[in-house]
Amino acid sequence: MISLKPGMTPLPIVLGYFIIAGIIAGLIVWKGKPRFTTLDLVYIGIGGAFVAIADHTIGDMIFLPNGIYPIINPPFWFRIITSFIVIALVRKVGSGMAVFTTYDLISDILHFGFEGEPLWLIEDALTYGLFMDVAIFLTKGNLFGVLESDVSRQSLKAIVEGILLGFAFSFVHPFFTYGFIAPLIHGFIPSQERVLYLFITYMASSSIISPIASLLALRVSRVISV
Repeated sequence: MISLKPGMTPLPIVLGYFIIAGIIAGLIVWKGKPRFTTLDLVYIGIGGAFVAIADHTIGDMIFLPNGIYPIINPPFWFRIITSFIVIALVRKVGSGMAVFTTYDLISDILHFGFEGEPLWLIEDALTYGLFMDVAIFLTKGNLFGVLESDVSRQSLKAIVEGILLGFAFSFVHPFFTYGFIAPLIHGFIPSQERVLYLFITYMASSSIISPIASLLALRVSRVISV
């Protein structure tokens, strides 16, 4: 019955995604065998909190009228920029999910309360966080070309990987947040037109900010590692 509500992502698709995502998460962490240093854990903890503050405190303070928002989407943009920077500093499999777990818990404390948990935590960790961990795994820790010596190749990798991550991020809010979890928690029926509108605008939004964010993350990582 849940999957038949107008605009809602069908339950089998949601369950199927998160089961597969959980398996992939376990496999890449097992294969990657990350060993986090104390500094890594500091980056993850402080960085995850910073992502939450940038998204839900600073981002939410910026009001933009419909038509401009959500193409120019300050909370989403700050989430991308700050999370890219934090992950570029750690670049170990599992750090993405750890950062977004921290982000979720701090967001609950600062803004939302714990209504709907652990659904929000599962969503954040196995979407945004997992996407970043898969990128780290596939690049063997060379996310955004941080380890490249050739500057032009480095910048190209950062732009391409940033765009791909931003594109993956653009699916989450329309299909999982607005399209499934929020209706379950808050008791509303989402509009199919709104889901499509959010998907298109979030893709446009991510295409603007994600290459900028990845280049910024590359620069910050290079400066701090010097």
